[in-house]
Amino acid sequence: MQAITSKEFEHIGDDTAVTVVDFWADWCGPCKMQTPVLEDLDQAYGDQVKFASLDVDQNQELAQSLGIMSIPSLVIFKNGMPTEKVVGFHPKAALKKYLDEKLTEVTA
Repeated sequence: MQAITSKEFEHIGDDTAVTVVDFWADWCGPCKMQTPVLEDLDQAYGDQVKFASLDVDQNQELAQSLGIMSIPSLVIFKNGMPTEKVVGFHPKAALKKYLDEKLTEVTA
């Protein structure tokens, strides 16, 4: 999973059908629980889904512009456009099911 800043964010999702950006902070307990889940899914999906993480404390303006009010928040990009936001901790099985649905939507 690639750590990004506001600068790299401009091109997020340009090269994959589905991209997941994890908005997190170092002080956030649920964020620390979500990270290993996302890292496992990153390995499982390979090139099908791109995963990135963005520290909201270091990139406050970007987080505010996307309406990030709670963390962890996952912003789902389909074909380079932000389409959905998932807030809070989610176990691996639930996120995998959700991402499988998103992949089906972009390939249908």
